[in-house]
Amino acid sequence: MLSFGAESFVFQVSIKKYKFKIYKTNILPLVLHGSEIWSLTLRKERRLRVFENMVLRKIMGPKRNEVKDV
Repeated sequence: MLSFGAESFVFQVSIKKYKFKIYKTNILPLVLHGSEIWSLTLRKERRLRVFENMVLRKIMGPKRNEVKDV
């Protein structure tokens, strides 16, 4: 039997796994729909990277050094 902290960690990892799977299968194709015909400028490429990083940060949560000890 897992302790409460371990159970919560396993639960968080499984939620992140599903959120990432949803991002990869639903959100990313929706964002990139029709991208084959875009003329991809540096600005558009940068905006796509910013969007991807923003979504991944939301899924993964804060880094250890960003979490304040209470």
